[in-house]
Amino acid sequence: MKNLSLKFSLIIFSYIILIVLIVLSYISIVPEENLTVLENKSPLVKKIENKFGAEKDTVYKILEKPKDIEDIIESELSEKKNNKIIQKNVSKIYRLQFASFRDKEKSLKTSEKILKNSFFKKQKINLDIKKIDLKNNKTYYRVVTASFFTLKEANSHCEIFKKKKINCIVIKDK
Repeated sequence: MKNLSLKFSLIIFSYIILIVLIVLSYISIVPEENLTVLENKSPLVKKIENKFGAEKDTVYKILEKPKDIEDIIESELSEKKNNKIIQKNVSKIYRLQFASFRDKEKSLKTSEKILKNSFFKKQKINLDIKKIDLKNNKTYYRVVTASFFTLKEANSHCEIFKKKKINCIVIKDK
């Protein structure tokens, strides 16, 4: 009889503990109505504008793209389009330009990457680094083809390169 009463008391005690745990979990999950909620009214990240500007010999001046080069390239491209309509010259005086950098080493590395393309090997096209001095005393090293093309050949080659995601422009050699 003693064992039986102990068993019943343990069973009743475990049920009481279970009910207490259920009530506690319900209280912890369901919030009270007058519970204060903390909200952040101000933004967590604040944007700070760069007020340094493009002063002489700063990091921002070095990282900034030279706008005059873009203007020169655009004027050359528009000039080429005008020449294409006006001039039907058959002589081979055109080259393809793939890149232009101030640093000669960068131009050499770029030409090595471009030469890895299979089209250059099939067509036996070599690249040169051509030094260009501009009027504003800046020197650029252009990655151009060593061989010359007619305007029609140069345009067709350039279209092939653009399809292979290699940018190029047709330039008239002096």
